[in-house]
Amino acid sequence: MLIKIGGDTLALDADIRRHIESEARKLAERFPDEPLDARVTIQEEFDGLHGHRIRCELGMKLAHGRQVMVRDARKSAAEAITEVFASARRNVRKVRRQAMLDHPPSAIAGVGRAIGAASH
Repeated sequence: MLIKIGGDTLALDADIRRHIESEARKLAERFPDEPLDARVTIQEEFDGLHGHRIRCELGMKLAHGRQVMVRDARKSAAEAITEVFASARRNVRKVRRQAMLDHPPSAIAGVGRAIGAASH
């Protein structure tokens, strides 16, 4: 899994980078057959309603041109990172399930058998 980490000075913090890399590793282990290319941006923001928060954005490119984008803002960086990767796991499962519905393996295998039977 290729991961790029960016943002403001929070992205330079070793503990935050380690947390992001740990969550990314867990995500890659969860979907070993899915090539993942991730970009994580973490930065501080001020919201008039919620005050100072940490925003974490995760953009991932999956196989066959599919993409997942998740954003969340929390009071601490650890909470924001954990929540973003938890949402990403749900979204990757959803995208993979949708891809399976669009192109079920049994239909593809059936076409191959029909082609193979016709050539004999």
